[in-house]
Amino acid sequence: MSALVEAGLRRILAEPATTGGQAEDLPPLPSWNSGGHLVDIANRDELYRVMEEE
Repeated sequence: MSALVEAGLRRILAEPATTGGQAEDLPPLPSWNSGGHLVDIANRDELYRVMEEE
């Protein structure tokens, strides 16, 4: 897997950089509805309880 990632990075980084591109040329980042929090992350005991259940 690391060899595949390395080959992909080398290929992308070897391409010439485009000049003059503006931030508005970029596509918007994807977003999704995650369904909300299942546990209060500020409650350490609750986090440990949920992690032990799985």
